[in-house]
Amino acid sequence: MAGAERGRPRDPGNDAAILDAALDLLIERGAGGTSIEGVAQRAGVAKLTVYRRWRTREDLLMAALEHARDPDLQGPPSAGGSLEEVIGHVAALLSRPRFRALMARVIGASVDHPKLVTAYTERHLRPRLEALAEVARQAVADGQLPPGTDPGVLEDVLAGSIGFVLLRGEEEVTAAEVERRLRALLGYVGYEPPG
Repeated sequence: MAGAERGRPRDPGNDAAILDAALDLLIERGAGGTSIEGVAQRAGVAKLTVYRRWRTREDLLMAALEHARDPDLQGPPSAGGSLEEVIGHVAALLSRPRFRALMARVIGASVDHPKLVTAYTERHLRPRLEALAEVARQAVADGQLPPGTDPGVLEDVLAGSIGFVLLRGEEEVTAAEVERRLRALLGYVGYEPPG
């Protein structure tokens, strides 16, 4: 038959299993402790199945980060959301051990795997920071932040909150604790909640 594909058809279920396994291993062992062989074993597929889809470990790990779609791994709301929504979402996100572990692993990879961190920043983090800047501009326009507030101050507040929860290590961190900290930090820059 003309145009027929040779070999066995690609199983789309394998892609998801591989990416889930890569993300789990990244969280458990870090980028340096995650190998193609380990991912293949965890996913229950042959090494060649992984290599056919991703040429390098960094390509695989970046794909795993992009694949992450469960609520534990989602970023702040998109542009058009309110600062109150961001506060609630970030507080819930930072209270989740899986998300904190992932953030610690991504930050820790910056020394030995700078390409992975650069790709994560460009593809995942930067769009969320741009949306956050738009939320900040809207909060200024709505009188919730003082006129002339640099939108980058919200990045600093979030970075400080991430640092706060990561430095707590294994200690449990509740969403209410994170929310109180976020509100205190935002209060120092003049945030006035609506109503």
